[in-house]
Amino acid sequence: MSAVVPYAWLDGCVAAHRRLEAAVAPVTDEVARQPSLLPGWTVGHLLTHLARNADSHTRRVLAAQRGEVAPQYAGGPAQREHEIGTGSTRPARELRADVIASHGALERAWAATTEGVWTTGLGLRNETEPVTLADVVLARWREVEVHRVDLGLDGAGWESLATDFVDAEWERAVATLGERVPAGTAVVLVPGDRPSRAAGAGPTPVVVRGSPCVLLGWMLGRGGAPSWPELPPWE
Repeated sequence: MSAVVPYAWLDGCVAAHRRLEAAVAPVTDEVARQPSLLPGWTVGHLLTHLARNADSHTRRVLAAQRGEVAPQYAGGPAQREHEIGTGSTRPARELRADVIASHGALERAWAATTEGVWTTGLGLRNETEPVTLADVVLARWREVEVHRVDLGLDGAGWESLATDFVDAEWERAVATLGERVPAGTAVVLVPGDRPSRAAGAGPTPVVVRGSPCVLLGWMLGRGGAPSWPELPPWE
């Protein structure tokens, strides 16, 4: 088995797709119009975003197969927001079918990607920043895991994050935490099952103690105890 193909991340993301599909299967038109746990977004907004996000990953993978480097959204943030807004009010059956179809297209694109493309292929993040295809897989996995909780459909909380996702995401989240804590603030993460980590700078560090799933949710801008510093939301 090739070491350059991110098999573990691919398997984890495909499993997350199946969990998401099961969570949205009972969605009705009424539920689709309800607010999600993400401020300002309904369930329909989030489902549309998840489908269009999958499409954006498919485009980058297919472009890499052709030897090209494509942006995530050809029209930039404006295209992303337009597609989410216009698609969010569709009937529930269309939203569900869209999610499933977009998953299938992305998974077929991954399956058709050769080891050589996985090794050197690139996409663009934020329209200008090169990222490897492996990074793109982890980014998609993050979208699905986090937004499944944001949907608020099946009682899933942060403790429902897949263990293998938490392990894959933990180091990246810790590495960027210092950029996201408020100025003049230092924190000490105490996850219990792995080494404690410090981030930020300040005279009196705040101890942030909890399970890795809960701490990861907080680092992604969701939840946390009242005494913990507030972080900007990740979307």
